[in-house]
Amino acid sequence: MIDMKRYIFLLIFSTSVLFSFSQKTERQQMRDAEKMAISWLNKLNNKKYTDCWNTLSESTKSQTNFEAWNAYFSTELMPELGKFISRKYYLAEMEKEMEGLPRGIYVTIRYQSQYVNTDSIEEILLLSPSKLGKWEVLSYFVDYHLKEDNRENPKSKLKN
Repeated sequence: MIDMKRYIFLLIFSTSVLFSFSQKTERQQMRDAEKMAISWLNKLNNKKYTDCWNTLSESTKSQTNFEAWNAYFSTELMPELGKFISRKYYLAEMEKEMEGLPRGIYVTIRYQSQYVNTDSIEEILLLSPSKLGKWEVLSYFVDYHLKEDNRENPKSKLKN
């Protein structure tokens, strides 16, 4: 009887230990998403658009093609913003449900950034882990004021 109790205890204990090691905590998931976001933004700022494209989710890639996506970033958005100066993280939120998306894990990360041609800019990335568990960028959104606009009309651009 004691051996059976010991066996059941060990089974429950080992199962719970294995389960806790296999599941990442929310904090770990947030850190992993933030690492991917910074890596993606650094590639963007260094004009490594192909590398950025390669870390987009398949659902995002299916909505456009590389040529159009690359043209937008290389000839429109990034030249308008100018040279990157600095970026400061200020908020990350994890959600399990996002409107228009299947149930899953989503992390929205916001940065206050500075570019040569902007007075202010907020960069927002939406990330989600792939089926293999690797974080991917679903979308990149910027809300900014150009220096020459005298803060009259904010510009917002969303690019999947």
